[in-house]
This record gives sequence, C-alpha cells and structure tokens, in this order.
Amino acid sequence: MVASMSFAGFFPPAKIFGSAYFDGSAVWDIDIFSAINRCKESGFSDQDIIVDVIMTSSANLKDVQNKNEKSVDLLFRYFEISSYYNAMDGLLRARFAYPNVTFRYVISPTRSIPTSGYPLNMDKNQIEEVFEMGKIDAQNAITNSNSSSLDSMIHYHALKK
Repeated sequence: MVASMSFAGFFPPAKIFGSAYFDGSAVWDIDIFSAINRCKESGFSDQDIIVDVIMTSSANLKDVQNKNEKSVDLLFRYFEISSYYNAMDGLLRARFAYPNVTFRYVISPTRSIPTSGYPLNMDKNQIEEVFEMGKIDAQNAITNSNSSSLDSMIHYHALKK
C-alpha cells in the first residue's frame, strides 16, 4: 500500500523489506502474474488461489465526440485508451495463463475518475467522489457475482480489438 503512492517522478520510492518500490504502474498497469507466482512459491496449488482485481481504468471505453478536441485532449484520450488496453491485456493474459485459478471479483470504475491537468491535484470533493464510486462499484461486483461481469469484460475487449 505504501508503494502504491510512490509515483515515479513525483515521490521517492518506498523503502520496504530492504528494497525500493514504486507504484506498479511505473512498469505494469496490472501485475497479476507476480501475485499468483508468489502464492505458488508459498506452496498453493492453482485451484487454491483466488484473485480479486481492482482496476483503475473503466471496464468500458466511453464514446466521445472529438470534433472539437485539441491536441492535448487527444493525448489524454490516448492515455485513457492505452490504460484500458494495458489493464485488460494484463488481466486476460493472467486468466488464460492460469485457467485453474479463480478470478473472483474484477472491480472497475463505472464512470470516469476525475482528474486535473496536474497530477495528484484533485480537490477534496473529487477524492470523496472517487472513494464513493469505488465503494459502490465494489459492492455491485460482490452483490452481482462478478464471474459473468468478467466474461462480459472479456467479450467487450475482444469486440474493441
């Protein structure tokens, strides 16, 4: 958790267990393989491993009308699309590489996460909105049994590709 706030270029790495760590998105947007491999190294079989994923990109890409977009708007749209595909690729690769691991909940934002032109510069209301959205999305994933939701995400991803 400490390293998740160590954004490369903004904060120094978190010193934990004799090593230095940055937020995972510095290298991978989503690294499920390391978590599963750590479980396997601890002696767990694939059937005993349960994975819950919290994604920072939406499960769906929103449609936009880009006729009045400026270059910087298009750059941010590129980052949104790139983040979506990187996260989905990481999730799908892990799911197909470990077919006997249970992917229980995949929680993703149902709306856009508010941002600003400057990283880490959200106001208190935006932060509270993000936390509330996360709680609602997590509760919905748990209540609606996310296995069908994951299959829908995979289908949507395949259609977008």
